Amino acid sequence: MSRAINRSSTALVVLLPLCQHNVIAQTQNSSAETEIIVISAAQQRESWLSSPTSTELAFAPEQGLIIDSAQLLNSISGVQADSRANFAQDTRVSIRGFGSRSPFGVRSLYLQQDGIPISTPDGQGQLSSILLDNIDRVEVLKGPLAALYGNASGGVISLYSKTPLQSNAGAAIAGSEQHRQYRLYADWVEGDNSLSASLKHFDTAGYREHSAAKKQQAQFLYRTPVVQTARLTARLDYARDPQLQDPLGLSLQSWQTQPNQTDAAATRFDTEKNSRQRQLSLSLSDYQQADLWQLNTWLGDRHIGQRLAFTGSALTSAGGEVVLQRQFSGISGDIRLLQGNNYQLRIGATMVQSDDDRQGYVNDFGQRGELRRNQTDSAENKDAFLRFNWQPATRWQVQGGWRYSDLALLVDDRFINAVNPDDSGSKRFYNHAVALGLSYRLGDSLSTFFSTGRGFETPTLAEIAYQRDGSGVNLALDASTNTQWETGLKWQLHDNADSNSNGSISLFNVSTENELLVDSATGGRTSYRNAAKTQRHGLEIQLSWQQNPYLRHRFNGHYLSAEFADAGLKGNSLPGIASTQLHWQLAYLPWQHNSEISLHSQYRSKVYLDDANSAHSPGAITFALSAKHSQQFTQLTLDYWLALDNITDKAYVGSVIVNQSNGRAIEPAPGRQLSAGIAAHYSF
Repeated sequence: MSRAINRSSTALVVLLPLCQHNVIAQTQNSSAETEIIVISAAQQRESWLSSPTSTELAFAPEQGLIIDSAQLLNSISGVQADSRANFAQDTRVSIRGFGSRSPFGVRSLYLQQDGIPISTPDGQGQLSSILLDNIDRVEVLKGPLAALYGNASGGVISLYSKTPLQSNAGAAIAGSEQHRQYRLYADWVEGDNSLSASLKHFDTAGYREHSAAKKQQAQFLYRTPVVQTARLTARLDYARDPQLQDPLGLSLQSWQTQPNQTDAAATRFDTEKNSRQRQLSLSLSDYQQADLWQLNTWLGDRHIGQRLAFTGSALTSAGGEVVLQRQFSGISGDIRLLQGNNYQLRIGATMVQSDDDRQGYVNDFGQRGELRRNQTDSAENKDAFLRFNWQPATRWQVQGGWRYSDLALLVDDRFINAVNPDDSGSKRFYNHAVALGLSYRLGDSLSTFFSTGRGFETPTLAEIAYQRDGSGVNLALDASTNTQWETGLKWQLHDNADSNSNGSISLFNVSTENELLVDSATGGRTSYRNAAKTQRHGLEIQLSWQQNPYLRHRFNGHYLSAEFADAGLKGNSLPGIASTQLHWQLAYLPWQHNSEISLHSQYRSKVYLDDANSAHSPGAITFALSAKHSQQFTQLTLDYWLALDNITDKAYVGSVIVNQSNGRAIEPAPGRQLSAGIAAHYSF
């Protein structure tokens, strides 16, 4: 994975188009020997140019309304992050088509923060509980070597928390016509010890009727050496969402008639969600060499309450109101077993488990009715892996690995009667992943790479819960497998102190068997089937260049052909995926680092709504503009910013809900939005 830049020799220049909060990193050093340093799939620091992987890096802004993880991900090629303007549903994220089937949350992708998994053992994930203001950077690994992270790792998204450099305290306030955000934070630094504390409150009236939301978050992060032999990092996260109203999706016809309307079912059933998550994470690593060995452990709980847009009153229904209590924990570790002048071998293992107590009740038009579901869903995953890196010659780099996974899923049903049979059951999945990559340095500033691998994805607990006829747990589902390859070029040029550039271009192909599809969706119960083969191939490009000390550019885009390959749907495009996505960002620094004006544009092509390709949302191009300025008064710093999103007030679709049986597949994006904020912090 991409790391930051080698701090001993390279400074990072961060472009912050605050209108969308997308960011880029460039080097600002004329030395041709200064290179971006990455952490590879083999878990070691190495030159980005020499790594046989597609990796990209985004840095988070220090100010602004950072309310959606899509704001951090949309500047990365190959990534489609759908901003839903609906806080009751998590951001949909897909990478090269992986994750596209998910109607909510994240599937098929491995998520982690500071090396601690965010994904559950069965491959589900969500980013809504992360305090995004405390994220320093996001690193995305795409392609075959991502499979070495195990189950459902079609791509890897790693978030890294900020590391304080000096003691300070601050406050920030930001808002728009609908949103309000308040934040307090403080850092204490003394030698190798540091403690950070952050508190955040966000509330909004919503873009549409019945879309109000309140979110409260806190994070405490402590770092300290342990008897000068190890480094300890302890992180405590708390997230509480007392109100997340759900305005629901719209039919394509309703959206075309009035884009900002709310479906009547939202108020009829009082659709909304509330949640709370608490997590403690501990990490130990070597004091001198952080990548020599590491040991992580974590535990937490998550509560969710959600009212859906139907009663769920039938005895065979799962109910229209969901109550879930999740307990989760895990431990992971790895160690550099062997190392020579030109090779490295690592081994490691993980064990992760979760238990979900799930109840379903009749939604009596906003009031809790009778019980319709009562069960415990359990998942336990045990992995062992081996990774290696070998440099057979000066210009060559080889890396790869193998991972074995043992996943057990268990459903213990306690709501049993004459009409609703026992839905209990269990299934175990044994899978392995393997990948190999090769890189060759064509010159000091140019390299080429090729990699190939085979990965897997098991069904989640939610996906094995029901058969089509409602008769019980669907134990017939198998894991899907994928075979992929990619090849490409990378370059990093330093013309002079004021002009430099870096970029990459990648070609890839993915073949998947036993892809999971929605089989039926009735009465709140969704069943799945292994019925599809898919073929995906595409092209990705990303370019960053600094024209002079005052102008910086960033362009990234991708083309993705993603189609079903089996007889029933052959030739149809996978729903939820845009075949073309383009981003262009321009930043002007009139006084270099004190002020910045940024222009951002984005194009996304049409997106099909279902497997049959019966309808699609139209493509759209949008523009946004922002400005920021900083003032320094000895130890006090003031930051001001102003942003105008969707300048042309374009009516476009922010996200689609794939294979929606009730037809409400469209989630409209907001119209033109003006926001502003101010932050002050005092260093001591």
